[in-house]
Amino acid sequence: MAEPGVAPRAGAAGSPRIAIVGAGPVGLSVALQLRQLGSQAELRLFDAQPHAGAATADPRVLALSEGSRQLLQALGAWPADAATAIRSIHVSQHAAGLASLPRVMLRAQDSGLAALGYTVRYGELLLALQGAARAAGIDVRYGTPVRVQPGDASARLLADGDGSGDAQPVPQDFDLAVLAEGGAFHDQRQRELHRDYAQTALIGHLRCDRAHDGLAVERFTEHGPVALLPRGADYALVWCVPPQQAQDVLRGEPAQALQALQRLLPACCGRALELRLFGSYPLGLNARVRARQGRTVQLGNAAQTLHPVAGQGLNLGLRDSATLARLLAGVPESGLDAALRRYELARAPDRVALLGLTDLLARAFTWGAPPAAALRAGALAALSAAAPLRRALQRRMVFGWRG
Repeated sequence: MAEPGVAPRAGAAGSPRIAIVGAGPVGLSVALQLRQLGSQAELRLFDAQPHAGAATADPRVLALSEGSRQLLQALGAWPADAATAIRSIHVSQHAAGLASLPRVMLRAQDSGLAALGYTVRYGELLLALQGAARAAGIDVRYGTPVRVQPGDASARLLADGDGSGDAQPVPQDFDLAVLAEGGAFHDQRQRELHRDYAQTALIGHLRCDRAHDGLAVERFTEHGPVALLPRGADYALVWCVPPQQAQDVLRGEPAQALQALQRLLPACCGRALELRLFGSYPLGLNARVRARQGRTVQLGNAAQTLHPVAGQGLNLGLRDSATLARLLAGVPESGLDAALRRYELARAPDRVALLGLTDLLARAFTWGAPPAAALRAGALAALSAAAPLRRALQRRMVFGWRG
């Protein structure tokens, strides 16, 4: 909620009324950027959480690219003290029967950067964004679950459930609705682009006997990728396995899980000493072909839910938010449709590239045909040897695919 004495900013004559549904990182970043760019739009933010602190204890660890850090820093919402830098990424596959396996090393210094990205806990990022929103006088109406009825010339917000908030001004019409509340794959309705990967992500914390020095690891196995993200002195873990194996690991002895994970890791990690698993969730692709319906735009998980391989989901959502805010700033209500068309064209290359790339990576390394492992090894070897291609791919992953 807005701080006492700080009223939500009313729009100037002719400025659009914009509703943002979802006060997570993507929704708050849209509102902050619109204000920073001098937009006179009347903004209203709605969130189903009962209060601002409800999600700040979320322990999930996020991988944010250097491009995302720059965006958040400009908004005054970067939790620098809580972030761990990713300076290099080791990419390889685990394949039985191959004597020598190539690996690709991505290094920040090759692109003239201090870091390729950072890890930060979801709750820490959300607290920083909430603080920036309060400082900007942005009002969030918590305890207000809503659903949107899209229209060609407006968007109608309707109450979705009872809500616990003290203000629930719905039904209400807006010139534009931005949906930034998407939920997780297993909670979503099926969209046009849908694939169940038959994988479950085990998330947890791993301590090894070798200091990571800013190294992240993406290890592809026959059952799914294993990602280690530097977090403090240790690693945050995302271990993708078939659903039944996930249940066996969670119910089994911790020592057995540690041994099974050790067998999958590259030598650069050293010896795994301690594994703590916090939970699991199913993985899939669930995306809209077009992330816009008339005067309603979907961002983040409301537009596309991706496999966590390469850690691109939130970064894509933040780039979506930056482009949308830039194209909406200063636009009167009469110019919204043209601005939204420009938004769709501008974001298409990045969306299409990452939808295709994450889907390919999630599936290609699990193909079990005899030549597949050798072909994958050849592809990694070629990428490792082609420095210009490797640097180009690295910058795309950090700053996105631009048309």
